[in-house]
Parts: sequence; structure tokens; C-alpha cells
Amino acid sequence: MNIDRASIRKILVLRYRSIGDIILSFPTFEALKTTFPRARVDMVVDDALTDICYAHPYVDYIIMHERKKWDKKHKSSLGRELSFIMKIRKQKYDMVVDLHCGPRSSLLTLLSGARYRLGNNARIRNKFTYNLKSRTKPRSPHSVDVMMNIISPLRPKMPGRKSLFLHFRDNDRSYVKKFLERYDISEKDTVVLVHPGARLDYKRLPAQKMGEVVKWMTTELGVKVIYAGSDRDLSMIADIVSYSGGPGLMATNLSLGQLAALIKSCGLFLGNDSGPMHMAAALSVPIVAFFGPSDPEVWSPWGAHGKIVRPSKMHCMPCSQKGCPYVGDHCMARIKVGDIKRAISDTLKIKTLASG
Repeated sequence: MNIDRASIRKILVLRYRSIGDIILSFPTFEALKTTFPRARVDMVVDDALTDICYAHPYVDYIIMHERKKWDKKHKSSLGRELSFIMKIRKQKYDMVVDLHCGPRSSLLTLLSGARYRLGNNARIRNKFTYNLKSRTKPRSPHSVDVMMNIISPLRPKMPGRKSLFLHFRDNDRSYVKKFLERYDISEKDTVVLVHPGARLDYKRLPAQKMGEVVKWMTTELGVKVIYAGSDRDLSMIADIVSYSGGPGLMATNLSLGQLAALIKSCGLFLGNDSGPMHMAAALSVPIVAFFGPSDPEVWSPWGAHGKIVRPSKMHCMPCSQKGCPYVGDHCMARIKVGDIKRAISDTLKIKTLASG
């Protein structure tokens, strides 16, 4: 299909969720804006995640999508989706780029009325949705390159460096500043943000191991620890504190903007493969991350300074993450505390040398 590049003045990009996926999509936005500098580039994102896109340099307008599950018993959810589709159609986009490629986004792309439609053609349904297909498989399987490859039919101008970014508001910075002052934490302190959460339980480092690491960091390295997470993580944080033998500062249930500001104020992010890990990478904060079921080639923190700690290879790694038969002895439980300590020591040491 020939592309009339001069006719492309309004572009819509779909990337509903999640935190990490949205952040890793940003180099694709940069490529689109560089390729079509006169075009308006809009983005659809779930309403709960708009903070991630604050002050996006390559997005002109954010369209919030109300995130609710399909309701088979009632027509309300279907009505919402149809209303949203009509809202998009009225904008008369010339091109829709679907970086999400799920059922919702695929349907929206198909019914958008856009002349050019791009997305991942891996699923059968998507072969009927998109009329511009990726030319080749990306050389790298990392999500950044996989999403970037979706726009390959446009022969885009690739950025010299595929960079992530994350901004937060001044009030988020002020909130964190007051939080740190309340607990007498200054710029002289080395602060480690411990984020023990993950979407799936078997992507989490066991509490006992994390507690041992926290105890070592506070007693032998003299760092200060702040725990971050949601209500779902409170029980695990309590267990970690118990195993560590000492108290820790709690900063739970923050907004995404507040969490970003807190991560930026810390000297190290310590946690599992998760959305906040990618936030730390986008904020150029050193990372020590734990990987087990997920593949670092696909999901490693992009461009980050730090270390990935993994257990010895199991036959099932990486896995589909749709269930784990090794209850109590899954791959994350096999990560060695000694390996974590070495990764932390090396990362903090390198950071100190680089900054001074």
C-alpha cells in the first residue's frame, strides 16, 4: 500500500496500559513525531495511568480511556466502548498506530475511519484490522524495538538514541520533599527504594530474602530504606520489615506522579520486574532488579544503570506467566542473597565513582 505522507496530519496512537508498556513505547512516539513533524500526535491511555504521560514531549493531546472490564450481563460496558469509538471517529484521524494490539484497541483501530492502520499482525484477528504490515521482525526482541517495528512500513526517521522519559509535577516534588524532611532524610543520605510488588506473586522475591538484604543494607552499608507499594503489598512489606529486624519508612498508595518523584530522590531502586522498575529506568535512577519468569531480553529496564539478578536457569524460564506449578520453590525463591548483595555493592560503588 502506497503512503501519501503529505496527507498525514492527524495521528492517533493506542497504548492503553500498563506502566512499563507505556514507558517503553515512548521511543516510538519520538520516531513518529520526527517523521511527521507537522502532524498532530494524540495518545489513548487508560485514565488511571495518565500521570505517566505528563508533559510528554512527543504527544500533543492525551485521550483518557475509561478502564472497566467487559460486562457480559449488562450493556453498559459495550455502550461505553461504542461511545468511545464514535468519539474517535469524529476526530477524523489519518492514521492509527495500535501499540496495544488487544481486542479493544484492535476493534477501535478497525472502526476508527483512519486511512492508514498499523499494528502487530501476530494474531489472526489483527490481519483484518491493519492495512500496513511490519516489513521484518526486529533484530532485538526487547519491547522497545518490538513496538518501534510496528511503524516500520512508514520508513520512519529513527532517533539516534531510543530514550525513555518520565516527568512529574512540582506538587509531586514538593510532596516528596516534605516526606523526606519529616524523617530527617537529606541529600547526604543514601536512600534505597524497596518495591517488593509485582503483578504476579511468583514474580516477587520472597519476603525473607528481601528482609535479609534490607538488614544488610541498613546495618553494613548504612543506607536508609523506604518501602513503596499498594495495599496489595502491605502484608509482604510487613513480613520484610519483620525479617529485616528493623523499621523502615512507608510510602504506600502514592499517586504515580508522587511515586516518580520519590524514585527520583533515591540513590537506588531495588525491586522485581514491574512498572515502577521501568519508571526508575526512565528517571535514570540506578536499578537492581530481580527477574525469574519474565525474559530480560524482552523486559529489562531500558538504558538503565544497574544490575539484573536471576536464579540459575530452570527449564521453564522464561515462562508464559499464566500459572506456576512450583509453589514455594519457584524461580524467584532460587535467587541467591549473596548475588543480590554483590549487585547492590557494585551498583552503588559505580554510582559513587561516576558522580565524584
